[in-house]
Amino acid sequence: MIHQLARAATTFTALLALGACSAPPANPLLQDPAQWPLVKLAGLADNPELPDEAERALAQIKVGSYNLLAWINSSGLCGLSSSAATAGTDVNVYIDLTKSEGGLERPEGFSGPVEPTVSAYGTKVRLFCTPTRMLIRISGETSEPFVSGDAIAKLVNGGLNAVVGSAEAQMESLPDATVTRGG
Repeated sequence: MIHQLARAATTFTALLALGACSAPPANPLLQDPAQWPLVKLAGLADNPELPDEAERALAQIKVGSYNLLAWINSSGLCGLSSSAATAGTDVNVYIDLTKSEGGLERPEGFSGPVEPTVSAYGTKVRLFCTPTRMLIRISGETSEPFVSGDAIAKLVNGGLNAVVGSAEAQMESLPDATVTRGG
């Protein structure tokens, strides 16, 4: 009887340990910003004025009345802010990717892999961040699209979709981009 109880207790303890080990781990890429492909991008050559949370501008995206800077902070922040030269369109959205598990998502209008993604929204601006790319949607604006830095874009459904990332990430997410560096 004692052996049966001891064996049952051992089995129960082993099952608890296995159950604890089977919980999905946090995505290690999300927890280590130094490993993010976004952090390794060259970014913009000049040093535009950025919000306090930002460390480095990766790209500039213009369309209609919007003149936005996509930026990163090596602590884990990914953001989108109005350029100092913008009048009337105040945008400052950012996300801390290290504080999120990131749901697997690929926003509508983009192709490529389904990755852990976190998002932030403004009135007309949506920002989706992954460790490998930033996906940006600006609704209701289509005039004079322009990108610089590590970005490409395309006019889609009455707005602009833009991707900030490596050349590979850009081609995966917007393979038929019509707006490339310099317009």
